Amino acid sequence: MNKVLKGLVAVAASAAMAVAGMFGAGTAMAANTYQITVPAEDTHTYSVYQIFTGSLSTDGTLGDVTAGKNFNENNGAGEEGANLTAAEAAVKIAALESTADDTTKLATISKFVDLSGAAFGSVSKDASLDAAAGYYLLKDSTAVTGDDASTLFIVRVNGPVTVNRKAGKPTFEKKVKDINDSTGDTTGWQDSADYDVNDKVPFQLTATLPADAADFAAYKTYKLVFHDTQSAGLTFNSESVVVKYEGKQLSADSYTLNTATTDNHTFDLTIADAKSVKGTDSKAITVAAGGKFTVEYTSTLNDQAVIGSTGNPNEASLEFSNNPNVGGEGETGETPKDKVIVFTYELDITKTFSDNGTPAENDLPKFNLYKYDEAQKDYTTDLGEVTVVKGTDGKYTTSYKRIDDGKYKLVETHTPAGYNTAAAKLFDITAEHEVNAADPKLISLKIDSTPGDTTTGVVATTIMNQKGSNLPSTGGMGTVMLYVAGAAVFVLAGATLVMALRRRNA
Repeated sequence: MNKVLKGLVAVAASAAMAVAGMFGAGTAMAANTYQITVPAEDTHTYSVYQIFTGSLSTDGTLGDVTAGKNFNENNGAGEEGANLTAAEAAVKIAALESTADDTTKLATISKFVDLSGAAFGSVSKDASLDAAAGYYLLKDSTAVTGDDASTLFIVRVNGPVTVNRKAGKPTFEKKVKDINDSTGDTTGWQDSADYDVNDKVPFQLTATLPADAADFAAYKTYKLVFHDTQSAGLTFNSESVVVKYEGKQLSADSYTLNTATTDNHTFDLTIADAKSVKGTDSKAITVAAGGKFTVEYTSTLNDQAVIGSTGNPNEASLEFSNNPNVGGEGETGETPKDKVIVFTYELDITKTFSDNGTPAENDLPKFNLYKYDEAQKDYTTDLGEVTVVKGTDGKYTTSYKRIDDGKYKLVETHTPAGYNTAAAKLFDITAEHEVNAADPKLISLKIDSTPGDTTTGVVATTIMNQKGSNLPSTGGMGTVMLYVAGAAVFVLAGATLVMALRRRNA
């Protein structure tokens, strides 16, 4: 915008000279037309409004300034100095160069353009436009939707011109953090994680404001709406929400949180005007182009969580102000959805017996699973007791559903009669998943060195009970053997006594 107004200073100077009839060295040239073109990478079509025209001088300034096709003769109605001529309007606009911000400059310029009538013409990458020397306002021909922003800018035509579109828009991303209880490791913000049922999963949404200061300044207000949609396996914890700008927490009255949405979102968090937010100390926060707003919260992995490679997706998008033009502040666009996935797994346990025996239905084995906690340096996280069941295939099995990677200890807490209790079993469950991907995949899953099934999310182990040793019972063969052994002792003792008496009498 500054470059535009520097050009307008020349317009104002030329206009004044034209009124005085003095052109000096800048002798006016014959009127010419020049081509306005749009770069091939720019997919927009622009309506072109003619504000001022005139004679282009040899030094590049515009003389004999006259109203263009779309000059607004009723400019500034009801204001002091209203209904300026084209030359007078040029002088007024140039006077703002060192005193006004970009929003004020744009608003002032817009007063002198009549957008209600037919435009001077249109231009796109597929169709250039011939225009006489002068100043033109370009704006998007149609409403901009999706992940895009509208623009309105002044083009100075003093030769062939290529449109340089500048329509800033924010960027958006959603991330999740992974925590391994058994190692104590916590990752940075990434695109996937794995958790146990009932764990609180940390999420982060980040909106980065348009980087160009002039583009951002063109907005009087700037609206941001975070739309978040979670799968059934995640329960949103609304009380955990924290909103920050560049690390500084916002006051609760700087945004609104809506969990009773009608658009199938889990929640919508709205910052009505990102340019007028406050900190928790109630002091205004200075917000600048390129700054970052973050929303952090947790959701609990619940008993509906999907096990395996499908995982439990969490998607979000950002709605944002996309029209800085006067009167367009209420229009918004929306970024594409960004997705993260939370995985969870299942441990299947098969119980076998050394003699292929069949324990009684009321005497089936039971197990307790413990997870190693690095903070406690022991297997202190109790995941509960489960009972083995006999399937229709005759196998004895049980399982632990919705667990994540880590170190575990499996303990047999009830052993069927006639069998020895199995020793506690220690094992590691490890998983690898894409941490930087648009649609993260579960790459591998293992229990110790044995691969699991990444599709179903199942790892498996087998525990065997050895048959116990029988103690002798009364009246059984054990008793007979004791009797025989006792008789043998008496016979041996008698023989020894007889031999001793014979040696003495000899």
